[in-house]
Amino acid sequence: MSIGNGRWQALGRRAVSGVVVLGSLTASYTGVTFWQHQRQLSAAAAREAREEAEDDPPVNPFAAHHGKHLIAFVITASDCGWSTQPATMEAVGSIRAKLQSAHGGAYAKVSVVGIGLDKDLGAGLRFLADLGQGKVDRAFDQVIVGGSWLNEQIVRFVWRERLADAASPQVILIERPVNTEAYLSASTIGVESDRLLANPSGSAEIVRWIDLGLPLDFTPMVPVPSVPQERPPQ
Repeated sequence: MSIGNGRWQALGRRAVSGVVVLGSLTASYTGVTFWQHQRQLSAAAAREAREEAEDDPPVNPFAAHHGKHLIAFVITASDCGWSTQPATMEAVGSIRAKLQSAHGGAYAKVSVVGIGLDKDLGAGLRFLADLGQGKVDRAFDQVIVGGSWLNEQIVRFVWRERLADAASPQVILIERPVNTEAYLSASTIGVESDRLLANPSGSAEIVRWIDLGLPLDFTPMVPVPSVPQERPPQ
């Protein structure tokens, strides 16, 4: 009986081993089959993506910006008495919306850039936000703050190109031809020289320019008041 039992036990162990081996082979086959299936799916997805890319050529993200741009640069400062007058702040804060409404149909892009002369960047940014009723982007599309009368845009417009005098507040309105057609093919954007359209300077002139509908051919009153605008120290 003991010998018979030993044989049955040996046969049982071999049977179990066979089942384990068969199970392992089945699992391995299933795993390989699943991996091959996933690989085929990935290859098919890649082919489909390539075909879609060929069917849908890349889109130029700057296509809508091809043409003439109208840009108003607003020079102001939180420590400039005339810039902080309520009437001036209200007028400056309205330029972005009114400029778009008045001239948006004639230009590829209309934008307003705030130039804060404050040496204290925090104070300058807070003041520009105040002009937008707490949000900078309500009044401006771009801002550059700091540097006082060596602010990079002041250096460009006032000291280098002489498009405007050193005064605050003022608006420098320019027209700029922009060519975006070669952006996809050559990764470049063509930008031509700016043309000065209008330069209302001082609180009264800015308010008057806005009241007239922000004309592009705005002519300052004669004589142009030189006081009390903020100017750099001599």
